[in-house]
Amino acid sequence: MDDRNQNPGQPQQPGQPRRPMYDPGEVFPPGARQPFQLDLSFDTMEYAADTGSLWESDAPKSKGEIYFANPPKPAQPTPAPRPPKKKKQRSGALVALAMALSLSFTFLFSWIGITMLRDVFAIGKVSKEVSVRLPPDLSTREVIGLLSKNRLIQQRALCALYSDFTFWIKTRNVENPKLPEYLGGEYVVNTNMGLEELLNSFKPQPKSNETATLFFPEGYTVRQVVDKIGKFRVTRVDVLQSSLLSTNFEFPFLQNIDTNGRYYRYEGYLFPDTYEFYVNENANSVLNRFFQNFSGKWTEEYATRAKELNMSVDDVITLASIIQAEAANAEQMKDVSGVLHNRLNNSDAYPMLECDATRDYVTNNILPRMDLVSARYYYEIYNTYQCTGLPVGPICNPGIDAIEAALKPAKHSYFFFLHDKNGKIYLSKTKPEHDQKSIDLAKEGLAQ
Repeated sequence: MDDRNQNPGQPQQPGQPRRPMYDPGEVFPPGARQPFQLDLSFDTMEYAADTGSLWESDAPKSKGEIYFANPPKPAQPTPAPRPPKKKKQRSGALVALAMALSLSFTFLFSWIGITMLRDVFAIGKVSKEVSVRLPPDLSTREVIGLLSKNRLIQQRALCALYSDFTFWIKTRNVENPKLPEYLGGEYVVNTNMGLEELLNSFKPQPKSNETATLFFPEGYTVRQVVDKIGKFRVTRVDVLQSSLLSTNFEFPFLQNIDTNGRYYRYEGYLFPDTYEFYVNENANSVLNRFFQNFSGKWTEEYATRAKELNMSVDDVITLASIIQAEAANAEQMKDVSGVLHNRLNNSDAYPMLECDATRDYVTNNILPRMDLVSARYYYEIYNTYQCTGLPVGPICNPGIDAIEAALKPAKHSYFFFLHDKNGKIYLSKTKPEHDQKSIDLAKEGLAQ
């Protein structure tokens, strides 16, 4: 029996043989750690081998040397730390990249969705008026492109797709559906309008079913026409005025007009008649009604006669506007026209037409909107007491009678006319005769 297991906690008794710390023959399991052995006995066998003596007394005394029966293994060099595994680093970077891309796409699609909703349904848009000039004959996609250019929408491509889809929904059961039409012109729209509302603003169709029937008599000026349209809420006055100043309408009779210096660009061409408008109608649609009416009234016969007189359409309308304003009635128009034609054909003797209506046009229609210094320019180009020949443009919108009188004047040799307070006309051939008639009417109390 191994005495190491007997009373291991008891001290060694004197006189007893020394108990070894372990059995040298003991076998340890593989991989088990062997106990440390320290042997302080003198190796007599080794001494005997060296000296030939087996006596213990002959052995040298121990001088404190220590011998290890199982010396420790030499220290192994410490291995260098292993670098981090690249595979794990790479996988972590890929995960981070994937998350960043996912967040980016989420943000992008969210932004696209929000802006698309704002474009279509005007959700959260700020109210601000924007002027838009629309060229004629644009398609829906071209109009959407113009809206994008003016920053009225953000998602141009998606809005175009949405418009195509809604058009298909509305016309899917219609054979050969008609594409939407848009009127060219000057428009004022609001940034808080959705896509459909913006597109409808450019269409000729009405915005409501309420109508207003208005009569515009011969001789009305553009200012009077605009005021009446505004009074009956046909369209916005500021938008209408902007269109009159800036929009190019595609009518042949308007193409060759020199509008430089004119106060109202289309004065003379808002044909007097009775019109039925929709309330809140498109301003350009309103103007198109006037121009279409004029186009129908200006016949080939008129065009041929104007060429015979060596006059342009604008010359005829300008002369007709003076006749309209000067004559008291349709019966007098041809006589008045004869006087004006005689002066125009004898410009050396009568360089100026000297018609009161041209001076009054500036005084009543232009001067109230500016100071006298600025108005002087218009007096010089409209007032036929100052300008030679015809004025720069029409002074009102003449009717058919005045137009025909301008094209077919009475044939006579008079160069002057005047009216009494009752509207009766007096013709004269010379200036002294004309002045004498004025004195006579004043004496009789008939002067205007």
